[in-house]
Amino acid sequence: MNEPREEAVRRAQAGDVHAFAELVRATQRGVFNVAYGVLGNAEEAQDMAQEVYLRVWRALPSFRGEAAFGTWLYRITVNACLNRRRQLRTLLNRLEDDDILEQLPAPGFDPLAATLDHERQAYLWSLVEALPPNHRLVITLFYHQQLSYAEIAEVLLLPLGTVKAHLNRARRALAERLRQESEKTNARM
Repeated sequence: MNEPREEAVRRAQAGDVHAFAELVRATQRGVFNVAYGVLGNAEEAQDMAQEVYLRVWRALPSFRGEAAFGTWLYRITVNACLNRRRQLRTLLNRLEDDDILEQLPAPGFDPLAATLDHERQAYLWSLVEALPPNHRLVITLFYHQQLSYAEIAEVLLLPLGTVKAHLNRARRALAERLRQESEKTNARM
């Protein structure tokens, strides 16, 4: 994500809605991608992105600039999405009637695959989507959002070594998934 201009952040903090719209335009793709990485559903990610920007607008006057605006924004996004994921899990646990489960919307269109112009990248991202949410999140933050280890540690409130370990495990899980898919393809031939 491109870091928004500091001037736009200051103006938005002062209540300038046009400056806030500029911040939204500069960050909306990144917020959506992080939300999608956590939630795995395009519709939920869109809803959460809107919720995140409402929270940001309310909290913006208290933003002190101790971290980069983008890092602060991602932290809000991750927290909101993790809370939403817990709510969804609780809701699903309460549902006992299989008929109700059939009425839930199917996972949405994959925005990552639509934006990637190369088949191999689309294929790899489809494998990433099948990973557990914590692996999917660190891979999304590192490779898609191009955050550094330190920035990911700041966003996820984790020690740097833990972020490196999570990313290493996620890479190994992705490599294993790729190996399994390759074996399936070879077995069909």
